[in-house]
Amino acid sequence: MTIRFQVGGPLFHPVAQQANEVAKLLGPGFDCQIVEGAPAFDNLDDVDLLVPMGLFWTGMSAEWAGSLNYEPLSEIRKQAIRDYVGSGRPLLCYHGGIASYDDWPEYGRLLGYKWLWGVTLHTPVTVQTFRPLISHPIVEGVDSFEVEDETYFNVQMAPDVAVKVIAHIEYEKAKMPILFEIEGGRIPGAGKSVYVGNGHDMRAFEHGNVQKLIVNSIKYLLNR
Repeated sequence: MTIRFQVGGPLFHPVAQQANEVAKLLGPGFDCQIVEGAPAFDNLDDVDLLVPMGLFWTGMSAEWAGSLNYEPLSEIRKQAIRDYVGSGRPLLCYHGGIASYDDWPEYGRLLGYKWLWGVTLHTPVTVQTFRPLISHPIVEGVDSFEVEDETYFNVQMAPDVAVKVIAHIEYEKAKMPILFEIEGGRIPGAGKSVYVGNGHDMRAFEHGNVQKLIVNSIKYLLNR
């Protein structure tokens, strides 16, 4: 089965390295394509799972973000994403990838999740407790654990979806959903979309349970 990882963006999210590690964890039987930036949305017809990981937004030219250039999505690529989602094929949305393409609001609606500037915020990188809330294949074999990570809160959901919160993060006195599943809504024909919020940097990603969540999510979405 073919998995397309969209990577790139600021170095504080080492998503290309993470995607390569996920490909190794999955092993044989998966064709893992790791593509930088907007070209990841080209030629999606044979892609079984799209994984938006890269962070591309209009403010990425800021010095703190690495003084990077932003490339808006072409109309052809926008339509390719609509066609992919409308085909019923699944999405695995990962950490900062939901903050991309803020000049095209439909992107967040198609994913099902978005970082809304001025509303969505994040914790500092600090030790937090991950806690499963329900029984689900994605958290199979994963109990509560502590991880040093950055968590997004007030993640915005598409307005027309039913959200299943699978796990949350406990930080100080707050409990913040971090692992979601939605199905349908968004666009006619839309299938499942999962958001894994863990994995800001390699230290967080290298936690065995974080890796298990990502691998479990991929196998769940591909019925493997």
